[in-house]
Amino acid sequence: MKVYALVGASGTGKSHHSMFAAKQLGAECMIDDGLLIANHQIVAGKSAKQEPTKMASVRRAIFSSQTHRDEVRLAIEKHKFRSILIIGTSDRMVSQIASGIGVGEIDEIIRIEDIRTEDEIERAKNIRFKQGKHVIPVPTFEVKKHFSGYFMHPLAMLSKNKSTYRVEEKTVMRPTYSYLGHFEISDKAIIDICAYKARQNSEITRVLRVGVHMLSDKSVVIDVDVVMKFPNKIHIVGRELADVIRTDVEEHTSINVRKIRINVKGLRFE
Repeated sequence: MKVYALVGASGTGKSHHSMFAAKQLGAECMIDDGLLIANHQIVAGKSAKQEPTKMASVRRAIFSSQTHRDEVRLAIEKHKFRSILIIGTSDRMVSQIASGIGVGEIDEIIRIEDIRTEDEIERAKNIRFKQGKHVIPVPTFEVKKHFSGYFMHPLAMLSKNKSTYRVEEKTVMRPTYSYLGHFEISDKAIIDICAYKARQNSEITRVLRVGVHMLSDKSVVIDVDVVMKFPNKIHIVGRELADVIRTDVEEHTSINVRKIRINVKGLRFE
């Protein structure tokens, strides 16, 4: 396997420009902050940005956990990747990662200063240290499947490949360990959103109960008990209500809704 590394100090824009570097080098996949990424998708691993403390995030990024190392190593073998780009803050770090995931020694090290100007690096540092924002080099739609409860937004980049242009999307987010503080979303907030959207539906006469069950991955299962008007197409009204509630909860809280059940506990005949 051909092994490349992109090295630069924290906050200098390595993740932001990793797609460009991987494309120029011909790397089929990349390692960034504990994740194995290929074809704009998270293939394996767990992001260091999900860790509760800075120290835990460092341990995650260097694959200090045997389970984490084995997961990524098996994924690399399964997909038969022939080249990889490892992103890190120092030569020692990228060498440690390469050894841990079993890809051998690094063939070539690229410095962030080699592909970005001094002004671009300074802007990246300003965004990191003053705004606490981090970039994950995969589209927001892909990231949301793995990150529940994190506010994030897409970052679209226009790239040129020979004579054609295409838009590549990355994701900007603030990790749990950010020094800017943290936020918590209570079950009551989710319950209020669900009840409000249900009451807005003209076919719902009463909201009896809203139950929220938080799963280990910070996604939720929601039960909404209602009384509906009759006659109507109960299954259609229920599906439409579930879709509206799911959309609003995910939009306003960034928490993934794993499942939502609309339980019709009664009918009111018109």
